[in-house]
Amino acid sequence: MHGALNWLSIVAGFLSGALWLYAASIKVPTNIGSGWGALVGVEEMTAGFKKQATWNSYAAVATAAAALLQAAAVMIAYA
Repeated sequence: MHGALNWLSIVAGFLSGALWLYAASIKVPTNIGSGWGALVGVEEMTAGFKKQATWNSYAAVATAAAALLQAAAVMIAYA
């Protein structure tokens, strides 16, 4: 059981790293201009930030899972 929890923790750790790399690669447009009395490009920027936030939250969950799995493995090893 200890070994399985360790391996699951490793997998979750690598998964979180991959998810954060993907989130960091998402392009957020920054070319905001004004036209016709309104800001242009805000919707695209907001969509980019939402996409980054979504993938960052997935990565945070994977990181938390890795930490919990590792804690469980240590508790089993020293129980």
